[in-house]
Order: sequence, then C-alpha cells, then structure tokens
Amino acid sequence: MNTFWNTMQGVFNSLVEPFTKPETYAMILNKLIMIVIYVVVAMIIINLVNKSIDQFFKLQNRNAHGRKRSHTLSAMLKNIVRYVVWFIVLTTILGKFGISVTGLLAGAGVVGLAIGFGAQTIVKDIITGFFIIFENQFDVGDYVKINLNGAPITEGTVQSIGIRSTRIHAYTGELTVLPNSVMSEITNFSISNGKALIEVPIAMEENVDKVESKLKDFLESLHSNYFIFVSKPEILGIEDLTGNAYIMKIAAETTPNNTVPGARILRKEVANFLNQEGIKSPTPIMMQFNGQKSQ
Repeated sequence: MNTFWNTMQGVFNSLVEPFTKPETYAMILNKLIMIVIYVVVAMIIINLVNKSIDQFFKLQNRNAHGRKRSHTLSAMLKNIVRYVVWFIVLTTILGKFGISVTGLLAGAGVVGLAIGFGAQTIVKDIITGFFIIFENQFDVGDYVKINLNGAPITEGTVQSIGIRSTRIHAYTGELTVLPNSVMSEITNFSISNGKALIEVPIAMEENVDKVESKLKDFLESLHSNYFIFVSKPEILGIEDLTGNAYIMKIAAETTPNNTVPGARILRKEVANFLNQEGIKSPTPIMMQFNGQKSQ
C-alpha cells in the first residue's frame, strides 16, 4: 500500500514540479508569443495574396462576362490560399511544440480510411465544384435554374461558388445553399442573348399590310429607347386566325436574362401604340341560344 502511495506522490510531483520553476512560465510565454507571431504573419500573407489576386483579375476584366468569371475564380483562389496558409501555420506550431506532424498525418490516413465511405458525398461535392468552375458552367452573378433528375430544385442568381457548395439567391428572396453534387442539370440564362416573343390579336377588319407597316416603323424606335433590345424588334407574321381576329407575332432579341422583361416592354409599348393609332383589337363574339331542340 505504501508503495502505491509513493508511486502516486512521485507522479504528482513530476507533474507539479515544472510549474514551480520560473523557466516553465518563460517557456510558455515564448510559445504564446511565437503562436501570435505566426498567426499575425499568416493574416498578413493572406491579405497580401488576396490583394494580388484582386489586382490580377482586375486587369483581366474587359467585359461583363469576364468580370463575372474573374469574380468566381478569384473567390476560389482566395479560399485555397486561406486553407493552405492556415494548414502550414498549424503544422509549424505543432512541430514547435514537439508534436510529430508526420505521425498525425499517418493517423489521419488511418482514420480517413475508416470514414472514407461516409465522406464519399463530400468528396463528390468537391470534385463537382472543380468541374463547375473550370468548365465554366456558370459564374457568380449568372441567373440559373437547377434540376435534379428532371425535378426543379431552385432558380435564381448565383451568389457564390464554393468548392463544396453553391449559394443561389432566388428572385423571391430565398437563399438556397446547394451541395455541388446535387446539381445534375443546370440551365444558365446568362450565357447568350434571349428572344422575347409576344402575340398581338388584331381585329379581322383591320388591313394586315397597313398594320404591319405602321408597326414596323414603330418597332424600329424601341431599339434605341431600351438598352435590353440587342436588335430592332421584328414582325414574324400572322401566327393564327380566329373567328374575329388574326394573331400577329413579334420577336425581339434581348440581352442575356432579359427575355421576360423584354416581352413585358413589347406588350406595353405595342398596346399603347395600337390605342394611339386607333387599331382595333378583337371584340368577343356573343351567341344567343333559345334552348329549343331542333325537330
């Protein structure tokens, strides 16, 4: 029994004794100062590298698409730099405290094998994120629609693209954070110009040639009045005939992601023009039945 207590007392003394010496506190203070210096240096390096990245991509911004692409790539590079710098700082600090980084990495490898099957989704998210960025499927600021196996997930403006997930801000205000691996079908509305299409019903008694001539002159003025129209709106022709009207179809090429606003502008301007010119719209045909069966 005495041997046990002597052993415990020896262990306790070995633990407490270092804290009774001033050298211990001096060493701890030196270690803390060293950690603060490493952290400050890391923050300075990250800040300088981020500014260099911003400056580099600022020189590449020659058009709107280039600016969006530069924003996407710069955000990704900043994330990578931050991860790498902090990893180096952490491993350096651990090494200064006598902790074997190699042993930790070896242990992490064993643990990684154990949880590898559970982390397959994360790995898939990261790989998909790199494909999205380097294949230029969409950029920050693009308006996209995301589907999964044909079912719509979300639609809105890309707010940020991360290595593992993407943030999409919907038109109605919702912010959706999607793992990159679930975005199997992507529709990007901001890559190419759109086509605004409207159908205008005109009363059958109105002369088609005269209506087309007046509309053509009017539509040419819209190109200079609205920047979203890339070219002059044009009349495609008579789309359909009904009992009391013919349907005239009008098309206008718009800047990317402005198809719906362009169609709304066309409807409003054409409606005002028809009213000003006195061009009639079709009136409903009313038929009266007396309810009697034929003999």
